[in-house]
Parts: sequence; structure tokens; C-alpha cells
Amino acid sequence: MHRSRKHASRKDDHILYSLLSASQYSRKTAWFEYVDLVHVAAPEIDFSDVSLSTEFLGFKLTAPLLIAGMTGGTPLAKKLNEIFARAAEELGVALGVGSQRVALESPETRETFSVVREVAVSVPVIANIGASQLVEGIGFDAVESLVEMVDADALAVHLNPLQEVLQPEGEARYAGLLKRLKELSERCSVPVLVKETGAGVSREAAAKLASAGVRGIDVGGAGGTSFAKVEGFRSLALGDELLYQLALDFSEWGVPTAASILEVRSVSPDLIVIATGGLRSGVDAAKALRLGADLCGFAQPVLRAAFEGGYEGVVRYLRRVVEGLRRALFLTGSRNLAEFKRAPAVVKGELREWIELRGLRVPGL
Repeated sequence: MHRSRKHASRKDDHILYSLLSASQYSRKTAWFEYVDLVHVAAPEIDFSDVSLSTEFLGFKLTAPLLIAGMTGGTPLAKKLNEIFARAAEELGVALGVGSQRVALESPETRETFSVVREVAVSVPVIANIGASQLVEGIGFDAVESLVEMVDADALAVHLNPLQEVLQPEGEARYAGLLKRLKELSERCSVPVLVKETGAGVSREAAAKLASAGVRGIDVGGAGGTSFAKVEGFRSLALGDELLYQLALDFSEWGVPTAASILEVRSVSPDLIVIATGGLRSGVDAAKALRLGADLCGFAQPVLRAAFEGGYEGVVRYLRRVVEGLRRALFLTGSRNLAEFKRAPAVVKGELREWIELRGLRVPGL
């Protein structure tokens, strides 16, 4: 099969398999159940006083939300990216795209990515390239072309070592990544972020990434879609029994999202921290923000909403998230996100144990 067709097949596989409930973590959760926001019975504010607005990459967002980068490179992906872009523009939230590697190898797929900026003209857009491609020596001019392709305001380098070692076509090349990230951070025309894809980021990894000059980290924690399971399904369909069994062995691997937020935030108060991985509601988003996230990203539930209800379905789902978050602020007596960051919260159970065993510093919790 031609390489570009292989990429197209893989991208659509990822979309379709991630919609399956069986592709989600089954035993491990994102650990938001271990965070309680303390209810304020007499909030001393009006609900109409609550503002969710925030600054991100020089843009004012109506809420601290991101439609996380998911796809691109196929006709189906183009339709989805257009839906996501319309929703982001309507709601005033940030937007990412999936890996743009395929557009370098198959220029005819560029429009499956560029459509987002044609539609989302007033919100921040995040371009995307894989860590393996960076290590392999992709030129900085090529990287800039990806930024220009979507008129991006930041570039995300995605980290997916777990997925790569379980993927039939995997290319788990990471030696020299930090040096390349440092060079990219110094030369790229937009801020460089890194994003995990479902297994989380530890304090140690975050410290190294920050030293390499990245401006922010999307924790991409465990508890939502298990890409080990997604790749396992693909391996089973391809008749690769070994990779399928290995995928099952690693299907619950990773740092839960709530723990990963704390791990990354403990490294620096200045890093942009984006919480993705198993967020499903405005209450989840509120808990992620209280733990130290600056922005909350949603992927699989937005994808599902698009398949079930198109553009209207995505807007309907995200409005529910926004309104849930707004109510969480009101019920903690918080007029805005700055006040909410100081709202009383209780961390318990496995997350509290993780904090203690890892020696994390979490002021205010």
C-alpha cells in the first residue's frame, strides 16, 4: 500500500476505533472523582456575575476550553475539522488539529487541515507534528510550513511513545528529542507546546521539556481513550496477535490526568498547562482548573458529538461543558477564574496518596 494511503487508513482507523466504548480505559480513571470542590451555600455573588473569560496565546477566550487536535489527512477528517472549527469560532474557544505529517508527504491533503483557519478566523489554532518526525530530522522550514498551513498561533509536538511501540507501523524514535525541541523552540515563529496522547506527563519529564524551552504542556493523561486499546484493535484486525496481546498488557498504562496536572504544575508556575484525557463535563473541567490547569481540552466526547449530531451536536455538547463550568464557579463563590483558583477544595483517596508518595508540592490543596 502506498505510504499516503497507509496514513489515511490509519487516521480513519483512529477516528473510528476511538469512538468505541471498548477503547476507553476500563479500570483506570482520570481521578477527578478524588477531587471535591467545597460547596458554598451563601456565595454572596449573582450567577450573572460569573465570567469564564481567559487569555490564551494573545487571544481572549470566552471560556478556558480547547477542542483538542484529533485528525486530518482524509475526506472524513476534513469534514470533522470543519465542524470543529465552526464550533470553536461560534463558542470562542481554542482549537487544535491532528498530526500534519501526512500533509508534508501528500500535499493534496493540506486542505483537510487548512480548512480550520478558513472557518475559525478569530480563535487560536494549534498546529501539530510528531516527536518522532522531529527526531528524524524534519527541516525547520517544513515545520514552518505546517504552522503557515493553518495560520497557527502555536505548534504542538505530540508525544506518543506508548502508542508508537504498540502500533503496527510504529516509529518509536525519541533519542535526541530534547535537543531538537530546544532548537525548535528557539527558531519557531510561534510558541512551542508539547502534548501527550493519553498516557500523561510526569514531573521529571515536564522539567526536561521546560528546560528545552517549551512554553506549555498538554498533559494528555490516562483515563479517557486508551490508545493502547485502539492500536490493539488495529493489530487484531491486521492479524498481529503479538501486538494485540501486548496492547492488552498496556491497556491501563499511564499517569491519570488529575495526577499529571499536579506533576506538571509542580515544575513551574509559568508553564501553560493544558488538561486533556478523560474530561467529560464542566465539573471535570472545573476540577482540572482547580488542580492547576490553564485550559481544558476535549477530544473523544467532541468527536462522538460530531458523529451523532454534526455541528449542532458539538455546539450543544460544548455549551453543556461551558454552562457546567460556570455553575461550578458560582457554587464555589467565584466570580472569575482567578478567584476560583483559590476556592477551597479537597483531594482524597488515590490522588492524595499519589501526591504524598511522589512528594509533590501542591499549595492550597
